[in-house]
Amino acid sequence: MTMDEIELAVRRAGTQRPELSGALDVVADFLWPGEGVDQVHQAAVQCFLWWDVPKRHDPRDWGALVEATAVLLDAVGRDRLADIARSTETTSVLEAWGTDEAAGLAAFKSARAVSGVEPPDTDVLAWGTVFGPYEAEALEEAERALGDAVAGGELVPGAPRAQATARRITERVLTTALDLPPGQTRVGLITTERISHWIALAPNEELSAWRSLVANRLLSPVGVEDPEAAVAPVRWLLELCAAPEGALLSQSGYLPRGSVAEAAERFGWWDWPKPPRSEADVHQLATIREAARRLHLVRRRGRHLMATSRAKELLARPLELWSIVATETEEGGDFALAVTEAVGLRLLQGRAEVHELAIDVHPVLQAQGWSSGGRAISLVEVTSAIYIPVRWWSIFGILDEERMRWDSDAHRALNPHRYGLRPDGEAMVLAFLRARAVRPRHSVYD
Repeated sequence: MTMDEIELAVRRAGTQRPELSGALDVVADFLWPGEGVDQVHQAAVQCFLWWDVPKRHDPRDWGALVEATAVLLDAVGRDRLADIARSTETTSVLEAWGTDEAAGLAAFKSARAVSGVEPPDTDVLAWGTVFGPYEAEALEEAERALGDAVAGGELVPGAPRAQATARRITERVLTTALDLPPGQTRVGLITTERISHWIALAPNEELSAWRSLVANRLLSPVGVEDPEAAVAPVRWLLELCAAPEGALLSQSGYLPRGSVAEAAERFGWWDWPKPPRSEADVHQLATIREAARRLHLVRRRGRHLMATSRAKELLARPLELWSIVATETEEGGDFALAVTEAVGLRLLQGRAEVHELAIDVHPVLQAQGWSSGGRAISLVEVTSAIYIPVRWWSIFGILDEERMRWDSDAHRALNPHRYGLRPDGEAMVLAFLRARAVRPRHSVYD
């Protein structure tokens, strides 16, 4: 059906229902903004009825707009979509909007979620709420595909495995090769779009240049040659906690003393003659345990530390476990993420002495607005902060560290303390940066 035929259908409907003539024009302009009938799909109809109508139109006009939607969709042979306008869901959502905006928004989200046409996050992409044109286009194509699947009976909302089916359909939309640009996929275009935005969002030229230098290396997922070895400390903890009874904790809540000594010796975390007395003596182990907790890989049950079902699955998928660990930091929070990004970007350019590293990273963090006590972050504070990623990466042995040697006779350093990245270190840093660059956006400032 062409646009001329749609316009004819609007005129005919207006003749039959003159009281709806103005509403019919509004509906047609929203559902077919210069394109044919094939453009309209379930998600678009729901968006119009459940969001656009209550957000943009006078409540006194809601009823006419809903009826006009049903009449017009009937006129163009889209009976199933017309039924949405006449549905109890539409009535309930609009009644909620009539109560207050919070209730209306909640009703809209709930109705959309159970409709089956909201594209879910997949293994290849998590959707943002703020996005560029490629992501917007991909989202609409996924909505359309899900709507077609619902109409064809392939996807039955609420049925067992419905979410798995929706993810499979969405992933197919994202990974199918496009004719234009030839050979590209939608997920590839979105990745490029997000990385470009990450570069453009840099608050100063230095950070923008650093990000640009690695951009091409972030276009595809980053891997590592031996993922099991690369995250051996985390695997050790998860395997300990994956036993049927988990790891029995001490009265103080620490891991068993024998296990602590085993980890300290195995990973080179202890330089003293006598073994560590408890987990409190081995900061690396405490750091790993806290990270595992943040990642929902372990949980405490009484005096037992248990591996979660997700952790047990990841033990069988070492590359996925490595990818998750690579995106972590020593501690949670935006500052740790910002420092880790800046230090990682700098070390990818080459080895750096500690003071040099702090000098290079300092203006980047200042430009991002980090402050302390109401004033811009100082060089001394940045020097301290760079050890946030250094301590974390040292746990996995990915740093090429040249320790300072001291001449006791001359009372001077023979060489500065330098850091570089081993090959598996570059991979871990790139995986961290890729996660930062292509993460879903939920704010214009992301």
